[in-house]
Amino acid sequence: MYKVSLPNGWILAVKRFNKSKRSEKKFNSEVMTLGRLRHSNLMPLIGFSIHLKERLLVYKYMQNGNLHEWLHPVEGHTKIMEWPVRVKIAVGLARGLAWLHNNNNLRVVHQNISSECILLDNSFETKLSNFGEATIMSSNSTVSTLGSGETWVLGCDKKDVYGFGIVLLELVTREEPNKLILLCNNSGGTFSNFAGLYDAIDKPLLGQGLEDEIAQFLVIACKCVQSSLDQRPSMFDVYNKMRTIAGERYGPISDSQMIMQ
Repeated sequence: MYKVSLPNGWILAVKRFNKSKRSEKKFNSEVMTLGRLRHSNLMPLIGFSIHLKERLLVYKYMQNGNLHEWLHPVEGHTKIMEWPVRVKIAVGLARGLAWLHNNNNLRVVHQNISSECILLDNSFETKLSNFGEATIMSSNSTVSTLGSGETWVLGCDKKDVYGFGIVLLELVTREEPNKLILLCNNSGGTFSNFAGLYDAIDKPLLGQGLEDEIAQFLVIACKCVQSSLDQRPSMFDVYNKMRTIAGERYGPISDSQMIMQ
């Protein structure tokens, strides 16, 4: 990745791909998704370049970097992230994924959700990136749809649900993903088996009267990381639940971006 400053003052991010078949696949996948879809919670793709074996993607630059850098900063560079900001990021990610899974024109499963692929603009709006592993289904494909946002394509969307659950746990605990994944695997993904989960809550969040709201978010996260695909909720259901919880404290959340175009 390169940070590029143009003479007119624009600042861009340019991704340069290695010369390999795998990189070619990732490049094509990102162009096919971000080049064809527009949503407030997706990383804006400005353009791309193909010249001989050179492959470049040009994005809008995100001033606040990625979520992983905020939750797990380099030692000695602690970054403060207040709870309302974490809620905003979580709700934005849920909204973006629900929209991708249910879009009427082009349905997409990201398949590689992590805090590193969640970029943040100057207002800490979630911008989902890194679609190199994405599964894409056009509207005329054979897809099994069960109600509002239920599973399709043999449940591959539930991999995104699991990734979302891990990110939500990260937002609450600031623990590294590897530790959280191990915890989820050992617990079987049930809330009652997450021994000491409350002890893992990020200490600055305690004592602010947020305990009930945090507990509700933890319940959602635990449902998302169930070992059985059938027991995981859809992102549509997750988004609606989180929107309701967040709306109780921060006011109504606009649903305009969930219109399936």
